[in-house]
Amino acid sequence: MDKTAQKNDETKHSLKIQFTLFFVFFVAALYAIIVITTVQQLRGITEAISEQLGVPIVQEAAALIDGDAFERLSTSLDPEDPYYDETRLRMLALKEESQCLYLYTMAPVPGLKNIYRYIIDGSAPPEDGDNFSPLGAEEDISVYIQYAAKTMETQTIQTSSIDYTSAWGWVISTYAPIVNSSGVSVGFAGCDFKAENVYGQLWVQIFRQLAVSMVFVLLGLIAYLYMVNGVNKQNTRLLALKKAAEDFSQKLQEERDTINAMKDALKVGLFLMDKNFIIQAHYSRHLETVLDVQNLAGKKFTDLIATSISKKELSGLMEYFVLLFNRSLISNRNFSSKLMESINPMQELLYISPKDGNEKILQWTFAPLDRGNGRLFILGNIQDITNEKNLERQLAEEEQKRKEEVSALFTLLRSDTNIIKELEKMRKEKNTFTALVDKILSL
Repeated sequence: MDKTAQKNDETKHSLKIQFTLFFVFFVAALYAIIVITTVQQLRGITEAISEQLGVPIVQEAAALIDGDAFERLSTSLDPEDPYYDETRLRMLALKEESQCLYLYTMAPVPGLKNIYRYIIDGSAPPEDGDNFSPLGAEEDISVYIQYAAKTMETQTIQTSSIDYTSAWGWVISTYAPIVNSSGVSVGFAGCDFKAENVYGQLWVQIFRQLAVSMVFVLLGLIAYLYMVNGVNKQNTRLLALKKAAEDFSQKLQEERDTINAMKDALKVGLFLMDKNFIIQAHYSRHLETVLDVQNLAGKKFTDLIATSISKKELSGLMEYFVLLFNRSLISNRNFSSKLMESINPMQELLYISPKDGNEKILQWTFAPLDRGNGRLFILGNIQDITNEKNLERQLAEEEQKRKEEVSALFTLLRSDTNIIKELEKMRKEKNTFTALVDKILSL
């Protein structure tokens, strides 16, 4: 397996792990949210129900109690006080009529933090030692002190949350203040409801919600596995397409490199220019040599030849370029490239080098190139034919010189017959001159 394939497999495996971990964390977060939401909702419902049931009971219980008599009893702790037994019986009757677990009154013990004592307990008859708290029995109410203390402090009815006690298990309570004639809180009346059933129902609801959630999670897991399988197949296809694209790009780049190498090896100046006569980025290296100008990309072609051509010739050349850029003419089936080349006003140009002022004879050809999407270019081809033209000129001069010499000799021979006779004599005497003399005589 090559490094690219191995890297692709590692990437795919990493993405699969990340996607799976995300799904696991999502499920865990979903469970946590469901549990927390369910607990909060059920607790809220339970507390609301307890408040609806407990508030009327503690209000009625507080109404049965004389605040001043209660304060006196909480100080004397005298079980023989007629007020104590009379009020206890009335509270017991109220408790029996209600659905509460306990109904009682308490007052703080002076000097002891969170320690309260029972004053009047209407939860059960005195002989029920498990459920009845005698006058003066003390208890640490740290578990629910915040509600009791707030009741006495604000003189408002308070309902607790579901709390666990070692003695009674899960309970929920409602408290009402007991106020004397001076408007001072001297104790509170409390009503407890057993919350074991509610707590059990709470967990039943939680498990039920979890079960429902599990069904959706399983469905989600099935959908997840299906999606992962589909993603894997799609990834495989994409990787195959990616590899094919990379192979194609590599081959295309190789072909481009080959074309560029061939282009750079050509001893001709090839270039493209747009409608604004701007030379494009890709041109043959020999173009710079021909024009004696470096970095031609982005330069205006007409500016490069401006010093080598007259304004009239430049105007005619630009009209020729406009004709080449005529799309309707190019798309015409009767379009003839030979005809367009025949009317090229700049087939040959005496080019003045901007580098050293030397003159070159350059041959120019132009052809339209349609790249599609509205992109039209002119393909230019420039060749330096200075040496060829100089050789042609030398040959022409030598040919003219030869013709002039032969003509002079012919004139001389025609004008002097003695020379012809002498040549005839030489031909007879020496055969080496025969061919030459015969040729001359035939002139």
